[in-house]
Amino acid sequence: MLDVVIYITGFLFVLTLIVFVHEWGHFWAARRSGVYVEVFSVGFGKEVFGWHDRYGTRWRFSAIPLGGYVRMRGDKDPSGIPDPEQSHEEGSFMGASLGQRAFIVAMGPIANFILGIAIFAVIFMTIGKPIAPPVVDDLVEGGAAEQAGFIPGDRIISINAYRITDFNDLRMLVAENPGRELSVVIRRDGREMDIMVTPSVITQECSGAQYGQLGVINTSGEIATLGLGQSIVAAGKESYLLSMAMLRGLGRLVTGQANKGEMGGPVKIAEITGAAAKQAVEERQLVRFFLLIAALSINLGFINLLPVPALDGGHLTFFGLEAMMRRPLTPALQEWVMRIGIAFLLSLILLVTVFDIFSWVTSSC
Repeated sequence: MLDVVIYITGFLFVLTLIVFVHEWGHFWAARRSGVYVEVFSVGFGKEVFGWHDRYGTRWRFSAIPLGGYVRMRGDKDPSGIPDPEQSHEEGSFMGASLGQRAFIVAMGPIANFILGIAIFAVIFMTIGKPIAPPVVDDLVEGGAAEQAGFIPGDRIISINAYRITDFNDLRMLVAENPGRELSVVIRRDGREMDIMVTPSVITQECSGAQYGQLGVINTSGEIATLGLGQSIVAAGKESYLLSMAMLRGLGRLVTGQANKGEMGGPVKIAEITGAAAKQAVEERQLVRFFLLIAALSINLGFINLLPVPALDGGHLTFFGLEAMMRRPLTPALQEWVMRIGIAFLLSLILLVTVFDIFSWVTSSC
């Protein structure tokens, strides 16, 4: 019973935190742009308690603690569908300039990136960052790398044209490609050469998820504590690498090449955050828990920038079209496209949730 409480509490804490930061980004930008924010809600549904601040915004905590929203003057509902009747009302979102509207919308995902980068930077300054050169120190006997012709001392330069500067870069790219041939550029004895290698397919015993493995061992890594500037740069790079990994994952999904267990929905996220929360409580591994928060925050920011109607990226796409056409799309067209986008997202969430539940029920552990 205690495990269930920890899982649920951990999931709700992480979800509430990253969504709150996202909505705070919208809220902060709206205030700076002179747009009146009517409601800042933590959660959905019926209000449990709340208050009005000195600017008239209603801060509310709602009964369903799954996310939240900011409703500005000129929004029909929390989805952000514009209300043409309020386009000329003072302080409305639709009455703001094109640049101000784009700023307000973009600050939600940007706030998530800022949170993720800030968490990474603080950890790199206090606990340290694992740093390991992409060098082959040893090989697993019979592994994919040994069979492909790697030898100790080889330095990995690139994989499929992706530049490799750290052993963790190598690990991430290999894990994404179980059973797929990779083009690897290595440096050996001062000369660069190409090696084709196919990572072994490793299947997790419990979930059935699959990932790739080369069988390369690196023993020269260290945990380095970085200064402020170095930490921010390293955290920015970490954010970029995570975003690129998600982009490659979406590419595999679109082309039908997604790895088994690679994609997940709310149930899988709840399982991962719950396990991290349990570990934080039982083993006091708070660093891993906060690293997960950083990764999920960046994930939310990245997903929201996709040009899908109802997401922030969809709004920004509308604004880009408005800038090119020198006039906005009609409110009726925007509402029609937004509702299609909302229906698509809800259907996708329902689909991945069903798959998550099926995977959980059929798990061997």
